[in-house]
Amino acid sequence: QDAHLLPARSVGENTAFVLEMTGVPPATVKRRVDHALSVVGLAHKARAYPRELSGGEQKRACLARAIVRVPPLLLADEPTADLDPDSSWRMIKLLERVNELGTTVLVATHHREIVDQLGHRVLGLEKGELVRNVQFGRYSMDA
Repeated sequence: QDAHLLPARSVGENTAFVLEMTGVPPATVKRRVDHALSVVGLAHKARAYPRELSGGEQKRACLARAIVRVPPLLLADEPTADLDPDSSWRMIKLLERVNELGTTVLVATHHREIVDQLGHRVLGLEKGELVRNVQFGRYSMDA
């Protein structure tokens, strides 16, 4: 929910950080960072610092940092928290794009109106119990 970007590092440096710390070769770091920032629409902000970004841009920078390693699974906990409706929808569309690129995306959210508009599987939980299971527009109580 919170950006937790390193304030003394640019967006590009924040995105590259984990790759650099794990010994990824510099040429690969640059290529992956450029791609991740392009996917989230922040290539033009690579040299900007977190304090220079809007809240939505900070969340997109976090998403770039999360996808730069090309994870098989991305857990997004309230990715639209504190965003206006337009920014929320853009974030959801970005998460769909990440999914299209091959990463399984699991989103935890309270924004039922957003997930109801998507053609993806939706599981609803209340107090640890499955209360909703909709897959591609078909309603079922079977898990």
